[in-house]
Amino acid sequence: MESERDARKSGPSERVNAAPSAPPANLVNLRYTEADGVGLLTIDRPTVHNAISLATMDELDRVLDWLENGSQAGALVVVGAGERVFVSGGDLKDFEQLTTYDAAAAMSRRMQHLMARLSGLPMPVIGAINGDCLGGGCEFALATDIRIVSESAHFGFKQVTLGITPAWGGRRRLVRLIGRSRTLMLLLSGDLIDANEALRLGLAERVVPAGEVLAAALELGRSIARNPRGAVEAIKRAVDHDEVIGGEDAIEFEADGFARTWISEDHYEALAARKEKRAPKFRGR
Repeated sequence: MESERDARKSGPSERVNAAPSAPPANLVNLRYTEADGVGLLTIDRPTVHNAISLATMDELDRVLDWLENGSQAGALVVVGAGERVFVSGGDLKDFEQLTTYDAAAAMSRRMQHLMARLSGLPMPVIGAINGDCLGGGCEFALATDIRIVSESAHFGFKQVTLGITPAWGGRRRLVRLIGRSRTLMLLLSGDLIDANEALRLGLAERVVPAGEVLAAALELGRSIARNPRGAVEAIKRAVDHDEVIGGEDAIEFEADGFARTWISEDHYEALAARKEKRAPKFRGR
């Protein structure tokens, strides 16, 4: 079975990109900033409820290049512009140009690869679900590792009401997250569920008052980013690999990850700081 980390490296053709020297500039549909060790990616299309267009995919590709190859952020927060909608799904007006089977399939493949790359980033990805997630917006949210959700938000896999299926990899993630029967209930009905039901089902890890979502997500991101980056990345990598390996391979994988972090400079610094009763100074080594 292909892991998310493997999937983000593969695609219609092998990706061979030089490491970017700076975060992408001149973005129109997205905003990206970094502060206090945390990257903040905003889906910034409020006039169309933060719908994902083909041009948005182009920009997301550039941001992911930076996050994979250049950024030193210890965590990433993803949020939608405004407080009413996280992502409303695909931009149906823009998608009117997808008039053939090949064009529709190509869009699906592209977004699946982008979501796999997002999910497969070495740093944890926190979804600041500031408003409603509809259709592909739910699939986008499920590509994040941890979801902090506004109490006013709703989730709805509305694809079935449009006579289509989920296209961005969210179905597979949903089955892994909540199981087959609950997945079928949500996908086949298209019904909306509120934040508390999302929390009960496992689509949300925390529900907070409207207006406090981004602050809560950023604080969690900063808390994660303060820890040694090597250990954070190793823990995420181990959790991801639990889905695809077992038996002796799983035992060896965990032993290898632990041993690498055990002999790291950051681990020795943490021990020294503990003995000397001071704050550690981690260097990411």
